Amino acid sequence: MQASLDALSLKHLTRALTCLSKYGDDMVVYATRQHLALSATNSSLSAYCRFKYSRQFFSRYTVQEEPNWDAKDDTIRVSGQLLVKSLLSILKPATAAKSVERCELTFVEGGAAQQLDAEEGDSLESRLIVRLYCKHGVVKTHRLLLNDAANLMVPGLSNSPQESKLSVGARSLKDLLDHFPIAKGPKSDPQIIWVFNDDEVILKGLESSLDTSVKGQLATELSVSPAEFDVYDVYEPPLTVGLHLREFMVCVPLQYVSI
Repeated sequence: MQASLDALSLKHLTRALTCLSKYGDDMVVYATRQHLALSATNSSLSAYCRFKYSRQFFSRYTVQEEPNWDAKDDTIRVSGQLLVKSLLSILKPATAAKSVERCELTFVEGGAAQQLDAEEGDSLESRLIVRLYCKHGVVKTHRLLLNDAANLMVPGLSNSPQESKLSVGARSLKDLLDHFPIAKGPKSDPQIIWVFNDDEVILKGLESSLDTSVKGQLATELSVSPAEFDVYDVYEPPLTVGLHLREFMVCVPLQYVSI
């Protein structure tokens, strides 16, 4: 499987990797004929994040086809797991340097009979090869080991007609969350409580700690109008949702957030 990105697409991918690194150390990568997906789950399995890119996002996107392959088939063809910071340490400096014109990602399965380069040789290990094409003909090549992705860790989503959907712009959401600062320290575990009513939305900040000797307490509370949301469809108000603030905050730099 090969995928090529221009400088602008590489910037968006780097921002996605930065977001994923806030969730966990390990990142699961899988590719189908139609899209490439990157996901991460935190250590307590309470938060999951996934970025899914269609083939149109890339300058070039190819997956090795098999005989009699159905054009509508979108099953997983390539998958693996690696440390997200390993890939981020390669792409983030490249994005900042502004000398990279194109990036090429190649997934090589272990034991593949056909290798891309003779220098790769035969190997039983799967790899992600990152090539950065820079100005003046400079090409930088990095090879990362891919472990087997035993579990994609995708949470199940019900098709219940009783579900609620809310969408809000990232800028509006950031203005709201600025009222709930995150205390420094590894034991700090702040939460934000959303209460969705017919005519107002109440946000409550709950300062909790992993230290059992410290009791949680309400720190901040504010209310806003549902008009602040682009989509406000609550099946049966009032609806109360609690989220860990650290994981939720990493979504704010994105352009659009759905709950």
